[in-house]
Amino acid sequence: MSTSEQSPRWGVVLFHSVQGAMAAERLLLAQGVAHKLITVPRQLSSNCGFCLRFEWAQRAQVEAALTSPSLGIEGIVAL
Repeated sequence: MSTSEQSPRWGVVLFHSVQGAMAAERLLLAQGVAHKLITVPRQLSSNCGFCLRFEWAQRAQVEAALTSPSLGIEGIVAL
């Protein structure tokens, strides 16, 4: 399998606001989902400048934990 065909290692959740990112971080902590609050990588766009990085294999768990529209999720993308 070539590098371009491999599954991504990381994903990020992008937010419209810092408040949404912080609230999502608390939800993921409560669910026991490993993640890290980081600055948005340059190649991505975000209104708030922060995103949550997680292991891409946990995407379904992250999506299930972050269903509230009040979080202001801009998108979930692979890195």
